[in-house]
Amino acid sequence: MRKLLSLAGAFAAAATVGMAPAAVVEAQSGQRITLRVCNNTRDVAQVAISYKPVGSGTFINEGWYNVNPFSCRDLAQTTNSYMYGYAEVEGSDVDVWQGSHPRCVEYPGPYEFYDTGSSYCASWQEVRNFETLYAENWGVFTWNLDY
Repeated sequence: MRKLLSLAGAFAAAATVGMAPAAVVEAQSGQRITLRVCNNTRDVAQVAISYKPVGSGTFINEGWYNVNPFSCRDLAQTTNSYMYGYAEVEGSDVDVWQGSHPRCVEYPGPYEFYDTGSSYCASWQEVRNFETLYAENWGVFTWNLDY
């Protein structure tokens, strides 16, 4: 009964600060999500990601990870259901996997920096529109890159 009451209190606290109840459960349970990228094309994909590392309250932006043709690669672990990804075939302006969530990247890479919450990138960075990735369950979340 005590555990049920503490979870109910956590949900109430989450609603008060605007957090989703799932975020509270994530932090309490210790469950994790692994971000796996599967490249289902014949070209090498260069991948950039943004996610909250386990134990962090701030998003980190990382790139560029090469994912070979017809293979998968685990890139990150998180306890947050929301992650963001952008991928491109090197040298192509057409072969990209993107969404509508702007994030900063650095070329040529590799790069890694924590998100500042600003809507502007530093002078040495460029904006790319990342795809929003949402994991509904614990375990492995797979982002498939297909043409």
